[in-house]
Amino acid sequence: MEHRKARDSLSCDRCRHKKLKCSKEHPTCRNCASSGATCHYSGKIIRSPLTRAHLTNVEKRLQGLESLVSQLLPGVNIDDLLNSPDPVQASALTPAPSTPSVVQPTVISSPHSDSSPAVVNDPVLPEAVPNNADGFNWQEEDANLDSLTDGMAALSVEPTGVGYLGSTSGVVFLRCLLDWAGFLHQSQAQPQERRTGRSALLTGVLASSQVSHAALTSQIASTLIDAYFQEYHCVYPFVHEATFRAQFHEIVPRPTRRSWDMLYHAILALGAWSLNKDQVGLEDYLYRRALTLGQHESVFETANLTSIQALVLLSNLSQKRNAPNTGWNLLGLAVRNALSIALHRELPHWNISLMEREIRRRVWWGVYIFDSGASTTFGRTVMLPDQDSMNVHAVLNVSDEALTPQTTELPVEPTEPTLYSALKTQSDLHIHTNRISNRLLADPGLSAEEALAISASMDAWSHTMPSYFQLDQQSNCQHRWYTFAKSRSWWRFWNLKIIVFRHILLRRAISERGQIPDLVAQAKQEECTRLCIDAANATVTSIHQYAIQGLTRLEGWYATYFLFHAALVMSLCIISFPQSQELPVWHQAVRLARSTFRDHLVEDSLSARCVAILDQVVTIDDIDAGVFQGAPQLDRDALSNFPWSVESNELFNSFDWDLTSNGF
Repeated sequence: MEHRKARDSLSCDRCRHKKLKCSKEHPTCRNCASSGATCHYSGKIIRSPLTRAHLTNVEKRLQGLESLVSQLLPGVNIDDLLNSPDPVQASALTPAPSTPSVVQPTVISSPHSDSSPAVVNDPVLPEAVPNNADGFNWQEEDANLDSLTDGMAALSVEPTGVGYLGSTSGVVFLRCLLDWAGFLHQSQAQPQERRTGRSALLTGVLASSQVSHAALTSQIASTLIDAYFQEYHCVYPFVHEATFRAQFHEIVPRPTRRSWDMLYHAILALGAWSLNKDQVGLEDYLYRRALTLGQHESVFETANLTSIQALVLLSNLSQKRNAPNTGWNLLGLAVRNALSIALHRELPHWNISLMEREIRRRVWWGVYIFDSGASTTFGRTVMLPDQDSMNVHAVLNVSDEALTPQTTELPVEPTEPTLYSALKTQSDLHIHTNRISNRLLADPGLSAEEALAISASMDAWSHTMPSYFQLDQQSNCQHRWYTFAKSRSWWRFWNLKIIVFRHILLRRAISERGQIPDLVAQAKQEECTRLCIDAANATVTSIHQYAIQGLTRLEGWYATYFLFHAALVMSLCIISFPQSQELPVWHQAVRLARSTFRDHLVEDSLSARCVAILDQVVTIDDIDAGVFQGAPQLDRDALSNFPWSVESNELFNSFDWDLTSNGF
């Protein structure tokens, strides 16, 4: 495409052709006037820019035109049409379909049978999208329990303002389940009433001038440090206790001042959080003080072991303060910094002490498990290095007494659990399952066969766990940190099983109640359902038994997360399979989950939100009255006309199911 535009600064056509110097006078230059020739100025030729942006716009325009042609001339091959000597006549001869065509799912022939097609991809659970282009933007500066976000990425049904949450996050399953439950009740779930009169949580943070003096007193600091090492460190031992306490009392030199201050305030903040029981105050000040110190330190321009420890701890605290995206960013920075100081490399010829090397491993695997776990929780791609690009050893299963600055020979790892056993086992779990999380994100419509294969690989891994973590074996260790480590390991394992299978369970629930035929082999789909239910039931029972002894705040947070997802699975089974012989078992599991929330997690406001959502799906009155047992079969007209929420993007349409025919 060419355009011409007059320009006074250009030579006339004759002078340009003869390569003469033109006087550029109008209307006739001196050369043309002296020779008596006609003088004409054509102007400059403006060509389309050969930039990527321009080519992209042209490609988009071409795609739009091709789509328009396909709509106006259905069934016409555009390439054939362009190659035809008379495109207009060719398009007129193309017969139009008499009825709207139904898009069938892609099928491939089975290698064992020419007549048995197999579904390549099953229908996937829909991903909610915001209305506006900037809808995924988020702001968590003043996040609290009444805000949209939650640290578990399980309750944020509205997609706007909470960041992207992918298919492995619990909220994707919850969105579909709430729509499905609302459909069975013939009404949308009622919005949850906001709780009022909640302690200091909604009254704001204590003034900095009131808090800072108290925070700096030795007595308060010692109390919070003790709380950190008693409540948090025994679960995530990323900071060497003896070294930190020696630095705190200035027995040994401290790291770079601002890095130390950042870590110091992060540990104080986590200690305050562990003791605070859902109240705002000192914890909030210390948390924000640590973040401010990080900004002053310019975390973008420095990296050291201390600052990485601080970033990891602050990321985890951010998540538990219902600011998951803030924690995500802090964690990403921690990963980059860890890579920049080679925490992922063993470097065996490096002349450092055995304890220094081991501390580096503990920090690396702390970063690793937090980033991997957050990626799965939020439904975002795991971007950690794979085993081919890192050669750092697993942490040693040894006590702190066996490894000191004076140690010159590696201690023998005992067969009994230590404070670092859970970190070692969880690291190994994430190494073996990161590919599963990414696989589920890449293809949420996992087939039953693939899901069963993943489950089998997970079972094989579970047999490699140390004997003291096996379900059928006990250890002589009586420490509470060991009991929680073993329980949490299995809660996490079962939760991943639920993530693998729950989309298949939901598809089966919708297809059976809607009388929609399913192409997935019935036996394999039933096996997936059974395994999902078994994992959920085991989680509910285990958490209930563990909670009887009382829960710390950290234990309660993890119990809430895993219990909520398990209870949703059991609730789905109750409303979807009312004729099942297993119905009493599911009823008991939901009652047990509610009892656990009510009796042992009542002080946690996040748990209250979980219970409120469970009530929207199925209430105790529904269970006791057997309201779903006599539920009528759902006709296709009701399925087509039900007002699915915008956030769910019309659930059944997203499954690409034609509800007007007898097949997919």
